[in-house]
Amino acid sequence: MLSAIQQRARSFLAPEVAYTPIATDPEAEGEATRLAGRAPSKDVHLCFWALGAGVLLPWNALMCTLPLLLSLTEEGGLRNSLPSYLSTTFCFANLFFLGLAQRTVSRVNPIGRSRWSLILLLVACIVLAYPIIPVVLPALANGGSGGRAMFLPLLILMTLVLALTTSFLQSAVIALAALWGSGEMQGVMSGQGGIAVLVSGSQVVLALLSSKGDEEASTSAAFGLWFLAAGWVVVCLLALKRLTRNPAIAEVLAPLASRTAAADRVKDGRMTRTVARKNLRLEFAVAFIFVVTLSVFPPITTTITSVMKNPPKILQPATFVAIHFFLFNVGDYTGRTYLPSLGLSSMTIPRIVMLSLARVILIPLFLFCNIPARAKGELPALPDFVYWLILLAFGLTNGWISTLCMMFASSPELNPAITEDEKDIAGTLAAFSLVSGLAIGSLCSFGVSHAISGSYFGG
Repeated sequence: MLSAIQQRARSFLAPEVAYTPIATDPEAEGEATRLAGRAPSKDVHLCFWALGAGVLLPWNALMCTLPLLLSLTEEGGLRNSLPSYLSTTFCFANLFFLGLAQRTVSRVNPIGRSRWSLILLLVACIVLAYPIIPVVLPALANGGSGGRAMFLPLLILMTLVLALTTSFLQSAVIALAALWGSGEMQGVMSGQGGIAVLVSGSQVVLALLSSKGDEEASTSAAFGLWFLAAGWVVVCLLALKRLTRNPAIAEVLAPLASRTAAADRVKDGRMTRTVARKNLRLEFAVAFIFVVTLSVFPPITTTITSVMKNPPKILQPATFVAIHFFLFNVGDYTGRTYLPSLGLSSMTIPRIVMLSLARVILIPLFLFCNIPARAKGELPALPDFVYWLILLAFGLTNGWISTLCMMFASSPELNPAITEDEKDIAGTLAAFSLVSGLAIGSLCSFGVSHAISGSYFGG
């Protein structure tokens, strides 16, 4: 019986598809690949939706753990700057690890890379759910000066591990989706927004159901959140297994197989540089979207509280911050899922760039909300419902425009400058640009914090 279990485990972890060229006529092979990428399949779309959700799972779970982390810190100092520290660490580590993954994306098995990234993420989620979240972090926060000195380093280490899994999983999933087609790329982007809604929504429900104080409520919510995250990683592994059994997988992976035979050209990096130049405008647009977003969300938006003096439980800081994540994510998911297909035939790359640049006008609106540093100002803060509408619009435009960028960047049908054998490289370069925008935006959040409070660290 033990040998049967071991055989099943090896079968699950073993690559389903080897990268060997298909013995067909090259022109027929190219046509088969093209048709496989275009073929509509609800089953395949759902699998990529699940994998896309897995890509952003670590980031969203980490951000939704902020209410707990903030409740464990003292007023001022670290409490005000912690969101910026974590988001900056995650984004720059993600950028570094994604750069490492990008160097080999044109030759590495994306299915195998996805599988091992998911397994590492599963282990991380379980360890965070217990014992780190409910036991270790509270013990360090309440353990005197020695314990508090270890609090931030542990959070940084935790963030680095999550960034590592995110980077290699993102590289593999984006490459596989780009090879399959623009519809599957949209599925990945929609899944990223969908998991954000599920994670933040679960956190709001768990916080509201808890009858304990702010710190205990946040601990219970974070504990349940990371166990739910572990369960979703298992779903991603099953979705990946289903993709490897799809009849079209060999044709989809054909460009990678043929490119492996010409490894000298890939090693020189000429192909990557060529594709990067072709998509320069889209790479800038998708990066700028997240520069704007990360400059205020979540480092600045997590400091905004209700304007009510004696708010009900749903508007108290722990739940108010959780609701703010949920509202942004609902807007983001709507933008990723339902808006890209509207007017797609009339959309052009210059229009996408202009839409990306126009989002910057939303930043000043947050400064008129109930930010503690503005509480003593002459102008009253905007009502809570206005703040929530601004959040929805911010999320809606974030999801819509970023999805357009990713779809156009890797689709020869939407972007004729890209050829069939460049799709996976174009997609991962756009993803690298997206992460670059996240990193730059997280740095910009310190500047926005200085403009608001006079301190780069929110003190």
